[in-house]
Amino acid sequence: MVFTALVMSAFAIPHLIDDFLFGIPEEFGLTNQSSQALGGIFTFIPILSIVLAARNLKAGYYACLSLGLFLALAGILKHIPRMIAPGPYWSGWFSEFLIYGLIASGLILAGVSISAIRKYEA
Repeated sequence: MVFTALVMSAFAIPHLIDDFLFGIPEEFGLTNQSSQALGGIFTFIPILSIVLAARNLKAGYYACLSLGLFLALAGILKHIPRMIAPGPYWSGWFSEFLIYGLIASGLILAGVSISAIRKYEA
C-alpha cells in the first residue's frame, strides 16, 4: 500500500505543477499565494496518509482510500474531457501521461486500501 501511495504521489505532485502552469488555480479564483499554500497542504496530505498507513493505522488506510478516489475522480472529471477535445492538450504527451498515471494509480491505491481495511477489520 505504501508503495502504491508513493507511486500515486509521483504522478500527483508533478501534475499539480502542471495544473499551476496551465491556470487551474485562476479558474477557481485563487491567488498565487493561496495556490502555493494549497500546494503545500496537498503535498502534506499524501505524506501523512503514507506515514499513517505505514504504521498500520486504520486512519491511514482510509486516508489513502479517500485520496486515491479523489484524485482519480478529479482527473476523470476535470481533465479527460479536455484531453478528448480537439486540439493539443497542455504540454502534450507528458501532461496526458501524468493524468492517466494519476487516475490509474489512484484507482489502484483505492483498491489496495479497501483490501487493507478488510484485512484490518477481520
